[in-house]
Amino acid sequence: MRSNFITTVYGSDIPGIIKALAQTTRSQGGEWLTTKVIKLDGQFTAIMSVVIEEELEMDLKSTLERMYPSLHFVYAAAKTTHQEMTKTISLVVDCIDRPGLTGDLSNILANLDIGVENMECKRFSMDGIHDTVFSAQLTLAVPEAAESEIIAGEIEALSEDVRVNVL
Repeated sequence: MRSNFITTVYGSDIPGIIKALAQTTRSQGGEWLTTKVIKLDGQFTAIMSVVIEEELEMDLKSTLERMYPSLHFVYAAAKTTHQEMTKTISLVVDCIDRPGLTGDLSNILANLDIGVENMECKRFSMDGIHDTVFSAQLTLAVPEAAESEIIAGEIEALSEDVRVNVL
């Protein structure tokens, strides 16, 4: 029987590390179904959905940890739940930054039962204003019947300076 699990790995961004991890996984009989990689300031994090024969799973995990001792690995079982029909929408959220903003945004999405597929937040100073600007690009998994404008309106209700653009 085949096993499906999620591996999160993080550490220093070494040239060719993602390719090496993929080759090691393949050489042990595993396969990556999906992968997301983030690199920032000399560090990286990758999350992979891995499929492998059940009896080979522990060998793969121990091989990865032995071959890459400077990296940190976290494992979790992949959820195999029935998913309703969904579509993907992309939004850009811009506003004046404040403490707790990312958490408030995450809470709104969770309360709407919206899956966040990707969320990239940036904070930066702009000429002409004396505040820091918050900008987030979001890719969301929403029910097929959901309307982008209604979701945007819920987010804009955070405060009067929040602007949401549906892409």
